[in-house]
Amino acid sequence: MIMQKLTYLPLHGGRAPKWLFGRMVKLGGIITEEIMDEFGADELVRRIADPKWFQALACAIGYDWHSSGTTTVTIAALKEALNFNSDIFIAGGKGSEGTSTPSQIATGADYLSRSAVADEFASKSRIIAKIDSALVYDRVSIYHHAFIFSKNARWCIVQQGMLGETEYAVRFQVLDSLLGKDITEETNGAVTGSAGVEAIDLTFSKNSSVKTGSLRAVREDINKLVGTSATALEFPRRHYIIGSDLSKRARELIRFANEMQPKDYAELLSIPGMGGRTLRSIAMISSLIYDTEIYKRDPVMYAYNVGGKDGIPYPINLKHYDDVINSMKEIVSRSRIEGRDKVRALSRLSARMSQAYSR
Repeated sequence: MIMQKLTYLPLHGGRAPKWLFGRMVKLGGIITEEIMDEFGADELVRRIADPKWFQALACAIGYDWHSSGTTTVTIAALKEALNFNSDIFIAGGKGSEGTSTPSQIATGADYLSRSAVADEFASKSRIIAKIDSALVYDRVSIYHHAFIFSKNARWCIVQQGMLGETEYAVRFQVLDSLLGKDITEETNGAVTGSAGVEAIDLTFSKNSSVKTGSLRAVREDINKLVGTSATALEFPRRHYIIGSDLSKRARELIRFANEMQPKDYAELLSIPGMGGRTLRSIAMISSLIYDTEIYKRDPVMYAYNVGGKDGIPYPINLKHYDDVINSMKEIVSRSRIEGRDKVRALSRLSARMSQAYSR
């Protein structure tokens, strides 16, 4: 069963010990340098956006395979190893580091002599952070956001949030080459976390008509929108916002949006204060007004073929783990990692591959 094979990321508190983090910085730097020397910085960006490769890297440099810290600590280690020392720059991170992403993008762009793209990258960072916090799940609180880019201006985003009131984290990975014309549709190359949570995922391609209806209602039918109760629709109770009428604040936001006349859904999403609860209420009410169906899915069950061009989600192919981990083993084997550390890294990769298939 696919649902039994997905990567779980239980929330773990605390920090990585200094001795472990220092070793992760060293090993992560050697492995990524090997990749950049052979394949280039753009390829490293692409691999960081691949969830299986990212997990394998975290394992190789010594972090807990299934911990939520896989994301935060691995990115922090790569950031320390690569920034101001390579053709890659990592902006952002966990907590306050994440909120500093725009200024760090500017610093990195200047270092890589790509200052002209700094504002564009900061804009992409902001809108994608909001997409994942507001459109994919009913409730997710983003606490880690990293924007990784190369000297050639290829980029990816790795961010992570806590899903509702569960004890699980969910990781979102976005690759620039997989984004379509509508940045709010099928945004993520991969969503990794606890499977089995169906959500009104407004990035789902089947919900494009719902977003079109939402935009139309805000722009043209505001009286119908604010005058219709969201309780008129019946949905499972587990969806957080269902059963609530539009709040006074939501109505004010909608009126403000009507005055703004957003040209597309991304512009509607970008309005300050326009969050997931209001957007879902608008989606449900507009679906009633225009008689469109809202589709649900478990976002974790789908991922793009990273690097592909078809743009069609497909069920995660677990056989790919073989290629990813074996490739990582090959990189570790020929790298400058010293004897004992190399043996341990290879041993961890072998053990984790066995664990992945035994779940």
